[in-house]
Parts: sequence; structure tokens; C-alpha cells
Amino acid sequence: MKPKVIFLGTPEFAVESLKAIYESKKFEIPLIISQVDRKRNRGKMTPTPVKQYALDNDLEVFTPEDINSDVSFEKINSYDPDFLVVVAYGQIIKDRLLSEYNDRILNVHSSLLPKYRGAAPINWAIAEGEDKSGITIMLVEKGLDTGDILYSLEKEIVPDENAEELHDALKVLGGKGIVEVLENFDEYYENRRKQNEEEASYRGMLNRKDGKILWDDTCLNIYNKFRGFYPWPGSFFKYEEHNVKVLDMDYVLGEVKHEPGFVEQVGPEIIKITAKDGYILLKEIQFPNKKRMKVSDFLKGNEFKKNIYLK
Repeated sequence: MKPKVIFLGTPEFAVESLKAIYESKKFEIPLIISQVDRKRNRGKMTPTPVKQYALDNDLEVFTPEDINSDVSFEKINSYDPDFLVVVAYGQIIKDRLLSEYNDRILNVHSSLLPKYRGAAPINWAIAEGEDKSGITIMLVEKGLDTGDILYSLEKEIVPDENAEELHDALKVLGGKGIVEVLENFDEYYENRRKQNEEEASYRGMLNRKDGKILWDDTCLNIYNKFRGFYPWPGSFFKYEEHNVKVLDMDYVLGEVKHEPGFVEQVGPEIIKITAKDGYILLKEIQFPNKKRMKVSDFLKGNEFKKNIYLK
């Protein structure tokens, strides 16, 4: 008899793990749990990516407002699952489920734990200049991303890789990793390891203000945040009354003559801004309610002031 796996997940990242479990054909998936439909796409009620995958493959899907309610608990129990697999579900699993399925709730986390616990590990790993990331298959317990580690897979972060690209690579690793652990659970459980709290770090959810460029930072830090916060919240700066998005940039190190934020050069293909230890080279920008444009094209029909300080 195939082990029964109830899958809990919501975004596109989680779909790859669900798909890997389903396509392995080694497990029964009697139930998929996802978040309720929300207004997305111009106000239209839209299912989550995980729910959509379930519907496309004729799998039963359940979208409770509260995963810890009596209704949810009884529904999960009715299937007598061997495992619960949680991937970016979006609700905290509390005591009753943790007790009922002790050491059988597995989580796919998109960092090499114990570093980058929390909601946006992919973004922060790049923004803070890490040279590697990965996924961790762990046991779920009360603490946030503190459970025992069963399995990890590493991935090098290449110099120009952004968060969107790393996300797409790690979701594939997540699918590979969770199937490996489910197929060989007893072995991985026996060799599980505690997280080293001295190495632990936590980073919270991103918000819009994280994307504001701080010109008095180093070039590398500005560039890493640009990569880490792409596509959201993105990177932006204040020009006159406008918040201007930066869609492509580079940098050069060197001695600077002005304070950070000074517009040193405008055109023909870049806008050159002073940073702490060099210059940020803006290559593609977008003004509010305008289309994104390469700087070379933008300057053909628009002015950008030189010898001013940006906020």
C-alpha cells in the first residue's frame, strides 16, 4: 500500500514539490490543502497555484480559513495520512495537529537552515551577499523553522542571479528533496540533526520600503539588494516627486568626488550615480505609469537632471 501524503501549500514554489510527489507515483495524495481563493488578476477571484494544480489533476482540494479548526482537524484525520507535507502554506500549524502527527509533518524550506529562517529566505540570501543557498527538508515543530533537519541540498548563487531565478532553481530542488526524504523517511529520521542555534538567523517578510536604494551604501550592497528584491519589492529611488523603478543596473568601484546620491553622468546609455565606494550605473528604469525603458531610449525623449543629489 502506498504511503498517504496530505499536501499543504499555496504559491508557485510549492507546486513543484506537489508535482514531484504526484508524478513519482509512489504515494497516495488523498487531499491537498491550500489557502482560500483571493481577488487577484484585476479583482477576479482566482485559485492559488497549488489549488489550480489539484483541480487540473482531479485531486481533492480543501481551502479552510483556519487549518487548526475542528473541521480541518477532523477532515485531515479522516484520511489517516502517513505524512503531512507543508510547503509555503501560509498558516501556522498549532499544537493539536503537531501532537497528532508528531514527527510526521515535513516542511520544505528555501534556505540552508538554520540561516534565513522566516518568510523571504531566497530574497535575503541574495540581498546579503551569500554565495550559496539551497533547500532544507525539516520536521515541523512549534518554533518558526526550528525543527530537526532531515536533508539539505545546496545551490551556488552565481554573481548576477536574481531572486526570481534562484526561486525557480530552488523549487525544483525542493521537489527532488521531498521525494527523496519521503521514499527513505526512516533512514533520514534516524539521522536527523538538531539545528545549531548559534548559527541561526531570522529575516522577516519584505515590504515596499525595503526596495528604496540607499546611495550611501556600498556598490555591492546596493547591487545585491537590487538582485535580491527582484521582482518585488524591486529597487527604486526618488527623483523630484517620482518614485522611479530600476529594472537593470551595474556598478563600478573607484574613488568618488561627491557625496552619495550625486548624479555624475547622464547618457548616452547610463545614468551614473555616486555611491559610498564607486558608482551605480542605471541601465533600465521606469517612471510611474510609464513603460520600462532602457536609459538610452528614455533619454531620447526625456530629460534627467545632472549634477543634483537623489534622495
